Amino acid sequence: MTDRLALPCLLAVCAVGAPTPTSQKVIAEYLQAQGDAKAIARIRTETIAGDLTEESTGKTGSWSLIAQAPDRFYTEIIAGPDRTVEAYNGMSPWGQDSPEGARTLTGDAAARTEAAARFWNERLADVKKSKLSLEFMGIEKVRGRDTWHIRVSSGPGMTRELYFDAGTHLIAREVLPDAQLDYDDYRPVQGIQTPYRIELRRGGHVYRIAVTRAEFDSAVDDSVFNFPRPSTTPLPDVATLIHEVTKNQKIIDELQKQYTCHVTEEEESIDSKNRVRSTTIREYEVFNIAGEEVRRLLVKNGKPLAGNERKKEDDRFNKEFEKYTKQAAEAARDPRKQALQEAKDDAQISDFLRAVRFTNARRERFRGQDVIAADFGPNPDYKPRKAIENVIHQMTGGIWIDEQAREVARLEGHFNASVRIGGGVVASLDQGSRFVFEQARVNNEVWLPTYAEVHLGGRLLVLKVTANQIDRYTDYKKFHADSTFVPDPN
Repeated sequence: MTDRLALPCLLAVCAVGAPTPTSQKVIAEYLQAQGDAKAIARIRTETIAGDLTEESTGKTGSWSLIAQAPDRFYTEIIAGPDRTVEAYNGMSPWGQDSPEGARTLTGDAAARTEAAARFWNERLADVKKSKLSLEFMGIEKVRGRDTWHIRVSSGPGMTRELYFDAGTHLIAREVLPDAQLDYDDYRPVQGIQTPYRIELRRGGHVYRIAVTRAEFDSAVDDSVFNFPRPSTTPLPDVATLIHEVTKNQKIIDELQKQYTCHVTEEEESIDSKNRVRSTTIREYEVFNIAGEEVRRLLVKNGKPLAGNERKKEDDRFNKEFEKYTKQAAEAARDPRKQALQEAKDDAQISDFLRAVRFTNARRERFRGQDVIAADFGPNPDYKPRKAIENVIHQMTGGIWIDEQAREVARLEGHFNASVRIGGGVVASLDQGSRFVFEQARVNNEVWLPTYAEVHLGGRLLVLKVTANQIDRYTDYKKFHADSTFVPDPN
């Protein structure tokens, strides 16, 4: 019997090319790979948010996780009209499932949520202090990779199965009593390795999550974790609210000119069978001039631009920067041009409001913030008269508005029918083409873009066009538009 067991164990060890480590060594290697145990222990808040797609139905939405030391925790899943929240406010756990209201959790659900709160805040930085027990369970494959399987227990019945990649030492899979999470595409965020692709299996659903925002030690309002109180305030008219958002955006545009940021753009090339053929990743330094983004390419597929390629990009950027700066100065000196632009903006909003109808307006919590959410779809009582109205009339989706700030927190939509522009001669968009746009508050001062995603299929003139692009906005910094850009002589 002993001999029969020895051979499989030996083969398992050989599979990863190293002796089987202890549980303590696996955790130590993980902490070092993620960013050093001391740095991890110093984290006070963590915010991770992402775009979500349900595999079986194609429903889209968002996923969020917010933690604040020592034990506050909030996680949220939004897929179409469905919303699930679990949270712990340091005293009691609560949950919410649409259309049901918030409720205090009890029994196993309460214990799991409290355990999750402590796990996400303690982050395995000090197993002994956290009173966790570790048990090495063996060597197993996760998505074709060798992993060390460690069972982490925080109390009777409170176990978490962790699978550490034997090569990277980072967590590849996490199995809970009611869910499974697979982690991939780790990237450094403030020195901490963070997964940017997550697959969540829960309640018979499979959710694919693309992380759009990851922050450590950013300010988090305590109200995020508190049990929500039913609001007796009447809902505003959504169309009127959007008009107010538009007017407020003009103030935001002025503040946005003071900021520069970093944008990571992921562009996928799709073959004739709708499979990803290649992915190009570009990193930009971005400035905002008169409401226009001006991007300077810094890195392409992990390689910084250099030599003639860099000089060519700097020359292109300088011309575009000067062009929009000049236009902004001319507009500021000419009240007539300002009035024409405002009239154009108002017309675009009017086109949108005429072509769609808002339904199911409700008060919600979105990533811990109080918002007005509403669905929108084609207005059956309106016949489009303009090309843009015809495009808008084929859209359905949802909008989340921070009522107090009068800002759009998230907008997502898709085309429920094919759309033709110029009778299909100029362009056409395929049914199912979709987009996502998100903003967040920066420096407690201004709402700025954090994420944009576009998936388009169709034709432009005689060319077939498939565009899958994701933009992630990070590292916002103060900048004044009257500054002079000087390219690096190197």
